Amino acid sequence: MSKKGDKKVIAKLGWMMLAFATVTTVIAGIATYRVQLKQYKDLCIDSIIDVGDYLAELILEDPEDFYGYTEYYGANYDKLTIPINFNEYTTAKEKFYDSFVKEYPGKALNTDVKVSELNDELKNLYYTYRHEYWLLTFEHARTSFGLPYTYFLTLDDSTHEVVYMIDGERTPQEDDPSLIYMGDKYYNDPFDYAIMWKTWSTGAKQNGVKEFDNKWGNTYAYYTPLVINGEVLGLIAAEVNVAAVNEGIIRNTLYLMARLVGILILMSALLMIALRVSLVNRINFLSSQIDSFSSSRALDTADAIRNYNFGNDEIATLADNTANMICEIKEHEDEVSKVAKMKSDFLANMSHEIRTPMNAVIGMSDLILREEISDKARSYAMQIKSSGNSLITIINDILDFSKIESGNMDIVKGEYEPSVMIDEVVNMTVHSLKGKPVEIKTDINPTLPEELYGDSVRIKQVLVNLVSNAIKFTKEGVVDIGVDYERLDDNNIMLKFEVSDTGIGIKDEHLNRIFESFSQVDSTRNRAVEGTGLGLAITKRLIELMNGTVSVESEFGKGSVFTIELPQEVCRIKSADANVSEGVAKSVLEFIAPEAKVMVVDDNQVNLFIMSGMLEPFGIKPVCVASGQEAIDEAGKMDYDIVFMDHMMPQMDGVEAAKIIREQYPQYKKIPVIAFTANAVEEAKKMLIESGMDDFLSKPVDSAGITRILRRWLPKDKVQFVKPNNQ
Repeated sequence: MSKKGDKKVIAKLGWMMLAFATVTTVIAGIATYRVQLKQYKDLCIDSIIDVGDYLAELILEDPEDFYGYTEYYGANYDKLTIPINFNEYTTAKEKFYDSFVKEYPGKALNTDVKVSELNDELKNLYYTYRHEYWLLTFEHARTSFGLPYTYFLTLDDSTHEVVYMIDGERTPQEDDPSLIYMGDKYYNDPFDYAIMWKTWSTGAKQNGVKEFDNKWGNTYAYYTPLVINGEVLGLIAAEVNVAAVNEGIIRNTLYLMARLVGILILMSALLMIALRVSLVNRINFLSSQIDSFSSSRALDTADAIRNYNFGNDEIATLADNTANMICEIKEHEDEVSKVAKMKSDFLANMSHEIRTPMNAVIGMSDLILREEISDKARSYAMQIKSSGNSLITIINDILDFSKIESGNMDIVKGEYEPSVMIDEVVNMTVHSLKGKPVEIKTDINPTLPEELYGDSVRIKQVLVNLVSNAIKFTKEGVVDIGVDYERLDDNNIMLKFEVSDTGIGIKDEHLNRIFESFSQVDSTRNRAVEGTGLGLAITKRLIELMNGTVSVESEFGKGSVFTIELPQEVCRIKSADANVSEGVAKSVLEFIAPEAKVMVVDDNQVNLFIMSGMLEPFGIKPVCVASGQEAIDEAGKMDYDIVFMDHMMPQMDGVEAAKIIREQYPQYKKIPVIAFTANAVEEAKKMLIESGMDDFLSKPVDSAGITRILRRWLPKDKVQFVKPNNQ
């Protein structure tokens, strides 16, 4: 593993640790918050219940005094001036007793003189003192239990409003700081505080703690009814507002989470360092060895892995298994290579061995058809040629499919004229009609660009496949080739081909199988149709290699439509006044080259005879030689325009002969040497071109192939164009 890869591993581990720390912290934070909140809630509930009960018990120790106090307090609620400072309790008490002693010397309160017997001034001093006492009692209860609110209140039975309140929280009124805020505005909605009203009206202790929200936030409240002499005198209320506490719990939780994150990050860093030392180094070494083996197939990779100290853990087991796997790969790799080479050699040999006699069969058939013979003999010759072409088609399909499956099919782009290509497709497929009442029509968009850039050879191959297929399955009617396009931008188009027929069509259940390898749908009906079942499979693979698509629509018994879409680059658009391209003009012309000097080299006399016959219509009389040495000798006698050189010959093959000719005769470095061979596999063609051959002509030879070679390589001054006989 490279340093860059090492960093990636560490980075991934870091992110994983960070994610783990984040998730752990969030879960821990939520759990902590809930636990603390529950604990605080339970504590608050227990506290407010305890303080309510405590105050009730304390008051009931002297119920008559509290009863008289509340009665006086309620009657004089608006007149009383309540001191704010709790220290006033002692002053108020002393002031009352000083006045009482002066008024009633030698007498004791409640023993000799009842409170109800006191004059108004002494009553006011007494209840001011008792008011301070009870305020102080409520305050002590509040602070002892850690509560913010404790108070005693009385309610109006009809209006449900607070009549007065003795508040343990001594809050000054806004308009008069000398007076305590009595809180009559705290509660005035019976529907929001139903428990309070129920407790007041029934005198029964409430079940549990009331939780509600007010303007101070979330609040817990507990109301204890104070019953004296069978009368509900008022309610002792204990409340706690938990909003601020909740905020504190949240702050504590966040603080805890921050500390936990820090700890986890520190632990993660230490763990990553440990992993880096104990694991990553070993993984790096193993990865680097695997990369090295993948690129170089080094023989000592397994030994290097086994000699490294991986320890005794799972990584050591992985390393040992990897070393064993590398050894197995090496053991089987040679065998796989041999099998692949055997397959390639078999295909090459099969192609060569079949094409060599087929060259004679098809070539001789062509020569016979040129002679003046009876109609019966001509029919026999045409059948021989047709069968030979069918066999060559089968061989080509198998070779193409093998190349596609092995990934060796190359797409070779170049400039081409689509109209010329369509004309060639028609010329190549028209012989397949065999007298059937079927017409081939073309419909080409007149605005189609004149020249495109793509692999015209493969496009022509798939079109020939589709048109030939349409002809096979059409007994009568029309096979139509439509060519259209859609402009993608200024330099690119989507080229569209439509091949439609009026043939037997395809059933719906068979449509999804027609592009499968070695498949002919409805084989019972199509038994008389020749083919390997590879044509459409090859077509689909080739189209996909060119980044295109192929689709089919069909109606059983009425015909099929195959549609191809291919992205192509635009090289030249058609001029406004052009009716036909230069390529089309040339395609309808024949040419001769009687002055051309051509040498044909082949160790098979039949092939030499056939090549002579194929060149005869062009007015060419070739010089034929049967070996590489004879070709070397003949090249020294004359400067030929083209040399057709057979590849596989005894004693000296064509590549070696061509090399010697060019070494001995420098002028032949500019003279085209055409590889003339029955080995038509792509590797052979590539090897021959790389070995110095200028072009490639496969056996069996046909007129189209020879025409292409002559048109491309003959000197222009040796070519004479003439009108065809039907012009």
